[in-house]
Amino acid sequence: MQDLFLNETAMYAHVFLPGCSFLEKSGTFTNAERRISPVRRVMTPKNGYEDWQITAMLSEALGYPMPYQHASEIMDEIARLTPTFHGVSYQKLEELGSIQWPCNEAHPEGTPIMHIDEFVRGKGRFMITEYVPTSEKVNAKYPLILTTGRILSQYNVGAQTRRTDNVAWHPEDKVEIHPQDAEDRGIKDGDWVGITSRAGNTVLRANITERVQPGVIYTTFHHPESGANVITTDNSDWATNCPEFKVTAVEVSRVSQLSEWQRQYQEFSQDQIALAQQQDESHIE
Repeated sequence: MQDLFLNETAMYAHVFLPGCSFLEKSGTFTNAERRISPVRRVMTPKNGYEDWQITAMLSEALGYPMPYQHASEIMDEIARLTPTFHGVSYQKLEELGSIQWPCNEAHPEGTPIMHIDEFVRGKGRFMITEYVPTSEKVNAKYPLILTTGRILSQYNVGAQTRRTDNVAWHPEDKVEIHPQDAEDRGIKDGDWVGITSRAGNTVLRANITERVQPGVIYTTFHHPESGANVITTDNSDWATNCPEFKVTAVEVSRVSQLSEWQRQYQEFSQDQIALAQQQDESHIE
């Protein structure tokens, strides 16, 4: 794995290669508007190499030479091999600022509007799809519905935002519980709460609030040690295979210690961080 930080996924890698921030490398990024924009290096990479250079060195060590001298040569190869990118080059990006693919002989300066009057296949095709309800149901054992989501101050799993002062706004994932549900279970604000589903269990601190409806609890998933996705099910949407993180039948109760998964994760995480620190210290010496 190659990344900026020893994040939670990187801890499971057998080989961890250093990555560069966008300020340390040249390249491009393409957004959902099909717009290709340049990324211009403004500082020397702290690790000494740009990402593509490390990939090329790894490939060379494995017996396949990648004799690129600059990221622009990689774009030139993409343009040679990809019909919609035939006209794209670093020089043209410098001239135009950005380019929307397709950029080829027919559209030398890109294609701001992709489809006019019709699509490549002709008129648009609309299909009526049947509503398929979730198979996840509440019962006497699991009477509450758990739904998970994000909060503004953190981004997804927080691999970057948790390393900033954003943690002042959201230092931990908490479970939001309606006052009536909390009273029925003897739970007070700030208590440690065990959340159990058909898939697993975890422990979070309670936040008693009327922001959620009775019968529904809510938590975020920005802090890996919370184990929010340990308790969500394996159910997914039939058409897109998108995980069903918004509907999980659970029960909650007051507890006094972390779950077994959380304890194991803490030990694993501490071991990995210690190994990385030992490696850093050996390089300094």
